Amino acid sequence: MTTIGKGTPSYTFTRATGLVRWFREPQDVIDSLDTDLESTIALVASGGTTFLSPILGRLGGIVCLDGTLRSHLAIVSREFEVPCLVGTDLTQELTDGTEIVLDISDGDGVVRAGAEPDAVTPTADVSSAWWSYVRRVGDEIAVKDFDVVVSPDALDALIAEELTDDRLDDLVQHMGRAFKPEMTRRSGFTSELFPMLPYMSLSVIEDFHSYAERVAVIDAAVPAEQLGTQLREGPNRVSPLWIWMIGYHYLCGRECLIQMGRLGRDERREEIRTVVDFWRRLTLAHRGDGTLDYKDAGFTNRYLPQDVVDELAGAATLLDPAASKALKRLNATISGYSFLYFCDSRVGICDSGPYPRGSRRTIVRDYLSLGPSAWAYPWAQDLEPPYAGLTMALTFDPASFREFEINDWGTTFTEPDQLLASVTEAAVFGWKADGTREQLSPEQWPEVAAAITSSHMTLYQRFAAMNRKDRIFAATRMYTSGLRPFAALAGVTDKVDWDFSPDTLALYPDPFDDDTQAATIFGTALVANDMPGSFSPVRGVDS
Repeated sequence: MTTIGKGTPSYTFTRATGLVRWFREPQDVIDSLDTDLESTIALVASGGTTFLSPILGRLGGIVCLDGTLRSHLAIVSREFEVPCLVGTDLTQELTDGTEIVLDISDGDGVVRAGAEPDAVTPTADVSSAWWSYVRRVGDEIAVKDFDVVVSPDALDALIAEELTDDRLDDLVQHMGRAFKPEMTRRSGFTSELFPMLPYMSLSVIEDFHSYAERVAVIDAAVPAEQLGTQLREGPNRVSPLWIWMIGYHYLCGRECLIQMGRLGRDERREEIRTVVDFWRRLTLAHRGDGTLDYKDAGFTNRYLPQDVVDELAGAATLLDPAASKALKRLNATISGYSFLYFCDSRVGICDSGPYPRGSRRTIVRDYLSLGPSAWAYPWAQDLEPPYAGLTMALTFDPASFREFEINDWGTTFTEPDQLLASVTEAAVFGWKADGTREQLSPEQWPEVAAAITSSHMTLYQRFAAMNRKDRIFAATRMYTSGLRPFAALAGVTDKVDWDFSPDTLALYPDPFDDDTQAATIFGTALVANDMPGSFSPVRGVDS
């Protein structure tokens, strides 16, 4: 479909499809009362609410050529949860009966028209447009307009496409351009407990050494796209960060080895294809909309079905001051514990959303592992927290923030930066080891926080007793176990070799017991290079 107009969405709605009908005078409204308004997208010139008031709540959508977010039509359509664009600029005339789609792309409302692909194989236009998006450079932080409408059938066909040599290189370059600005925007790689640059360098290099073989075993048992579809069916299953790491950590390891002179750019192309293609198919299936990262999805990270979000948020409690304080304490306690559990990494905390709840928004926050789990970390095997994981549904007024983003790492950034201060409703669920969940009342939140604090001290003393080498390799083990949840879902955990590669072990202690050397290798390879992105080209190299 082709973008034929842009406007301001009255709220963050899901994609709406319908047939255009012009409403120019009150008689048009009266004449429509006994018609199928649910599949009608009303086209109006101005933003008054009273004109459409008899039918507004029944409409499938509204396109208004005038108005702003403060227009009455924007306000009331938001309350009715009717998709609405105001201040819309159309590039072509629309006639009654034309099928159009209202959607949101990079925060802008868009109007699209034209036939959807009707076969499993995408039309040349869909495939060509998608790969054109991959090749497009974007702005200084790699944001680019994702203007491709990818239907479910087209998505299946894109996933099934062969990753040719040219496409492989295009995709690796896209990933490199997306990754480089993230490295310059993130916090410093420092920790008093875990030597971060040594363990990060070792872990990405280990991923490069081991992932091709591990991925092949998992993919043969359950294809990546099937795993991605299963993992978006509910909360507390996997963080998108673990998916992201499959492709990006692997390529980071390749780049570090190139920087060290231990790998040529012309080596191991088929292994690169195996891992990058697994990541591509898994990511597309998990995100479900054709995008590959949060920036192209308007700085959002939505993958849960709306009915799942509605169920979680529908159980929320209105927060009085005492409950709000208890929620903040619980969240802070589990956040600190999760960072320790995952060796000063954010990989155990995952936000998704924001999801629409009328005029409000909900994010779903998962704490993925609090005790023994599929990651099989030795330091966690005998921990006894009250729950294996937690999920929070946090609802707030989006007007509280000037900026709001949830990135591929499942981390929410807001301006102002106190998210929980704006949360007015919350539901908290505890996950048991058998995968069942139960809702926790606000009165239980302090009890859970106290129990987590006890586990925190046990874990802290365990890490504190380790020497430097043991901490480095514990943290390396944390990252390089990233495929374990996928292997468990595929039923092949016992068929994968989880031992460190001898080639990785040979890099310790020289050079990766030295923080300065690790920083030089990691930083030069991925940031301080002369490439537009972080990753070296693959096109034209030999296997």
